[in-house]
Amino acid sequence: MLIAGLLPESFVDWRGKLVATIFTYGCNMRCPFCHNYALVIQRQDRFLNPEDVLRRIEELREWIDGVCITGGEPTIHPDLPLFIRELSKITKVKLDTNGTNPDILRDSLPYLSYVAMDIKAPPHRYSELSGVQVNMRKIEESISLIRNKARDYEFRTTAVPLLNQEDFEEIASWLSGAKRYVIQQYSTQNGTLNPEFRNLSPHPEPFLREICKKIAHHFGECILANL
Repeated sequence: MLIAGLLPESFVDWRGKLVATIFTYGCNMRCPFCHNYALVIQRQDRFLNPEDVLRRIEELREWIDGVCITGGEPTIHPDLPLFIRELSKITKVKLDTNGTNPDILRDSLPYLSYVAMDIKAPPHRYSELSGVQVNMRKIEESISLIRNKARDYEFRTTAVPLLNQEDFEEIASWLSGAKRYVIQQYSTQNGTLNPEFRNLSPHPEPFLREICKKIAHHFGECILANL
């Protein structure tokens, strides 16, 4: 595991919970709107020892509700399931993933309390918004695993201004019947991987509320976040 950082307290990485957040290094996508791009493209030579991280989580266990593992993309690390297994002996664990590695996801699911999978775009625009050529079969496999095997979960889409109403409606039809869908407001606060995306204005809040209202019937819940 290449662990780039540990945030002892976060109120934003697991809705309704106070968690410690573990940041893994590296990603197999190059989403132009990525705000954690330092973990993707910037060289890093020093990493946290996983055993030290486990000890730190043990120290925090009385103060936190759980741990969120995010990135980067955690599932590019083959030893992720073992690390999650050890974490789950201490506290509840949430995983953020792009769904490109269903085998690693499958091995991790028995130890996870929550999974959040990013849905970048409707299928025909997936590679465009991911910045790489995406194997959609693996994305579909991860979606199926989460829907059928995860204890609790959400699918979520960052409302990149390039996405329009038809895109969201197509995503909703694609994921129809899922427990929870989250539309996250677009932000350039921490910059973006592609500097040109820093100049894009977020969708107006009323537009996103109307989208959520239109597609809500497809899901158990449709939630707006980061408004």
